[in-house]
Amino acid sequence: MSDIRPEIDKLIEELETQGISQDTSPNNVVGLGDLVESTLTKMGITQERYKEFFGLEECGCTKRKKWLNGVLSWTVKK
Repeated sequence: MSDIRPEIDKLIEELETQGISQDTSPNNVVGLGDLVESTLTKMGITQERYKEFFGLEECGCTKRKKWLNGVLSWTVKK
């Protein structure tokens, strides 16, 4: 197995140049769930529309968003 540390260091450098850092202050944290929600909202798919379309009282979107944010999150310099 080869040493992948140089590749990971290069990736971290690239992410930092794009404004993504290890600063974990709550206002700067963005997660995968946030990204999914933002993307779907831009396409007009909101929790309210989803629930209305499928006739649901609760869709579980908030729980999935929280779970996805727990799986992958990062910080963005503003």
